[in-house]
Amino acid sequence: MTTPSGIMNVHSMDDGGDEAIASERRKFMKAVGVAVLTVQCLPLMAQASENPPTGSKNTADNLIIQSGPGAFSHVHDLLIPYAVLKAPPLEGVKLTTTEAVFHQHNIALTREQLISVNQGGTVTQKASSHLFVIALAKGQHRT
Repeated sequence: MTTPSGIMNVHSMDDGGDEAIASERRKFMKAVGVAVLTVQCLPLMAQASENPPTGSKNTADNLIIQSGPGAFSHVHDLLIPYAVLKAPPLEGVKLTTTEAVFHQHNIALTREQLISVNQGGTVTQKASSHLFVIALAKGQHRT
C-alpha cells in the first residue's frame, strides 16, 4: 500500500473557451447585421446615383449644382434659376435640393451671395453631410 507523499493543489484550468465562443458569436452576428443593412440599402444607393437632370428644360433655365457625396455616397442637385441670379430678391431665396435616399435639403442664399455668384464669385453652403460649392462655370453667361 502506498501513502500520499504530500498535498497537491489542483486548479481548474479554464482556457476562456466560453468567452471565445461568445466573442466569435458576437462578431458573426455583427457581420450578418451589416450584410442585411447593405442589401437593404442597395436599391436606395442605386436610386441616389441617378444622373442629374440634363437635356431638359431644367438645364436651360437653371444653374445645376451637385453636392459632394454625403452619407451612403449619395448626392443631391440644387437647381438655382438663372432669373434669381440676374435679379436677386432682397430677401434672398430658399431652395430645396432634389431627393436622394428618401430625403431633401433646404439651402438659403442671401441676396449678396446670389450677386456674388452672378459676378463670378463662389459661395459654399453646407447641408447636413453635403457640401455645395455654388459658382458659374468659366465662360458661363452672366449679366
